[in-house]
Amino acid sequence: MIKTIYTLGSKYLTEEKPSMIQAITLPIAKSDGATKYVVIVDFSIAEKKIRLTPKEIGASTSSELLWIGTADGAASPQWYGTVSNVEYLLSQTIPNLLERWDQKDFYYSLLKEARDVFFLDLGAAKKSDERYRYVFNPAYVGGELTETEGKKAVKEVAKQFQAFMEKEANVNIKDVLLYSLAINGQLVVSQPEYERLVIAEKLSVFEDAKKGVCALTNKEAFVTGETTKLKFNYYINDKISFASDLEKKSFVKNLSISKDAYQAIMAGEAYILRHFNTRFSGLPCYIIPDFLYDVPFANVPLQDISEHIHQFVRTVKTVETAEGLHREIEDYKEFDEQMDNHISLHFLFYTKAQSALKVNKLLSDVPLTHLRRLSFEMRKTGEIGQRFFGSEKFNLGLEPIYYLIPMRVQRGENFEKRKILQVYESLLTNKPLSYQWLITQFVQLAKVHMYANYNLYQYSSDKEEPNDFRLVNAMVRAQLFLKMLQNLNLIKEEREMTKVTYDLPDAHMVEYMETMNYNVAQSSLFLLGYLIAKIGAEQVRRTKARAEALGQAWGGKTVNKPILSKINYHGMNKQRLMLLSHEVFDKLRQLKIASLQNETVYIEHKRLFDLALQEKWNLSDRESVFYLLSGYAYGTKRILNSSKKDNSDPDFENEE
Repeated sequence: MIKTIYTLGSKYLTEEKPSMIQAITLPIAKSDGATKYVVIVDFSIAEKKIRLTPKEIGASTSSELLWIGTADGAASPQWYGTVSNVEYLLSQTIPNLLERWDQKDFYYSLLKEARDVFFLDLGAAKKSDERYRYVFNPAYVGGELTETEGKKAVKEVAKQFQAFMEKEANVNIKDVLLYSLAINGQLVVSQPEYERLVIAEKLSVFEDAKKGVCALTNKEAFVTGETTKLKFNYYINDKISFASDLEKKSFVKNLSISKDAYQAIMAGEAYILRHFNTRFSGLPCYIIPDFLYDVPFANVPLQDISEHIHQFVRTVKTVETAEGLHREIEDYKEFDEQMDNHISLHFLFYTKAQSALKVNKLLSDVPLTHLRRLSFEMRKTGEIGQRFFGSEKFNLGLEPIYYLIPMRVQRGENFEKRKILQVYESLLTNKPLSYQWLITQFVQLAKVHMYANYNLYQYSSDKEEPNDFRLVNAMVRAQLFLKMLQNLNLIKEEREMTKVTYDLPDAHMVEYMETMNYNVAQSSLFLLGYLIAKIGAEQVRRTKARAEALGQAWGGKTVNKPILSKINYHGMNKQRLMLLSHEVFDKLRQLKIASLQNETVYIEHKRLFDLALQEKWNLSDRESVFYLLSGYAYGTKRILNSSKKDNSDPDFENEE
């Protein structure tokens, strides 16, 4: 991984030739689409005033104001000129800059004067209070300091300052993401001395460097094994037991990095954070490109390559950008095939807690050619859905698939993310999934929708869409997803499929079952599920009629279909299925919907069911539930689609 990031950083530094500090600038995290601001906090010494200038955050803001995050290390003194926490500017930033700044530089006197004019000295009884010794004087913003304890005083001052800012600059503090320090109209981050200090701090790991051979450049140079200034953790270097000879200074024997390589790694990491940070629904992910050999498209700008990679990733995420991808491929035909063969991607799924980065899953070496095939299968399977269920879009990209695997959440945190990461690993690295595991997930998915337990899982409680509709849509997509996995040869433990001959006049239904490759037992339960859909539709019709007669509201909820309560979501064995089969037949008669078409379906269900029992029943209890629900979803989907048409298929309508 470190070699990959080094190569990317080297290409970026060589091609775009940014200053080192610009190369390590970070993206500005925006949580929503609203306009966000950076506020220039200018200490005007001559006027003894604070001037605030809000600027809308744009694509170049990070580079212009040199946003590089916070100082490295837990509890480190904060001295960067552009910050996300205004408390730093109102307390420790200027004093810490004064400790570092070259006193011969003209800006040093401005920093010193700004501290003497605008800050109060609270003193420091102990060393831990030193960072809160100097606090901005709130009198300059119409406030007053009542706290004497350093940390509390800073918070009080910050609150008063933000109230002043909202009034003076006419911005909501929630929309201000960054603050940048200026004195007499001159930004701290624009000073050459500031850049020198930042780079010196980043390369301070070389203070005790010794001559050696760099593991990345294979050249002799001064090298270090300390990676504490880097954003990613490449190996453990905070536990002495992992060091060679059990000595901290011997980490360099584990991995030797020269200064040039270190700078390239820092640039590569920042480039990834700026350009390759994405999300798969609720999962943040870094996409790290790896140039496998000396690329034959060296004259192609890195930005163009990055956008090309993004198009591929967006395609497998949503499938909706496929047409745009094809247009781009036409534009880049001269190097497109070469790029496919020379670039692979690493998908690093992570969780960020404060400044720490926890890696949840690293999926390595995913070729662009594989993403092309994957997006093709996703589109092809979506087209199967459209063929059988009309013009509705059936998106089977990585983001929609996230909602086919139920995962428990608590206080917004996904505690079962390992399940979807297992699915993504399968799709991106061709690692087969357990068939029985998938069936278990799909039955649990159905159970969540059946009982509308949305607050326990990653689903929103959408009151506009009744849970029965969500159940049907989920089970249709689960069937299509299973079909896609079969086409990709990513199912293990699945039983061998045998061709089934159906005795049914409904060509649409026969074609669907043949497309899904159902065996005898699966087909029999699919047909039984289809009849459950017909019974459920009639139960809803009668409930609606009663509600309208009484002037009551009604909705498409599963509670309006008592027949669904006959399905046990923990699993159904042969005996329970036999009872259900009899109950369905009785219910068709009771509701007076035992039409010729429905009886034909039931007869075929019974023939296949008896045949499967004679041959040896080969479905697990959960599989039985899944294929019942597959038929239910198919039947309900057809009923819903036919109801949208002015002229419904007479063979498909419920008959009294």
